[in-house]
Amino acid sequence: MSGYRQSSFDPNAYEKPGKPLRPYNWVQWTGVALTVLGVVGYLAFATDRIGWTHLGLRDASAVISLPIIGAALINSRREPGKPLSRETMRKRLLIILAAVVVAGILAALAGFSVAYFSKGA
Repeated sequence: MSGYRQSSFDPNAYEKPGKPLRPYNWVQWTGVALTVLGVVGYLAFATDRIGWTHLGLRDASAVISLPIIGAALINSRREPGKPLSRETMRKRLLIILAAVVVAGILAALAGFSVAYFSKGA
């Protein structure tokens, strides 16, 4: 039964998609409009919560999903991906690891400073 299988099939193969195609079509522009509407709606909710305006908004759940749907519509058409070289992948991995180490150090410093200043005099 091994004759029908592809010998070059790699289930872990992944091609990184390119950036969204331009010029935008009507679906992508709808995504842009939904994203902008969601951001403006959330900013209106935030200003209402802070007390700058009195719009009577109680829940932001109606506008939180709009930017997510908009991003999906904007990314509906994408350029073909380009394969990453080993050197590019290695550089990205080093950048990510450096960012994780710096974030860990900053979190540890913040924890130590909170513990030091909260113990009292």
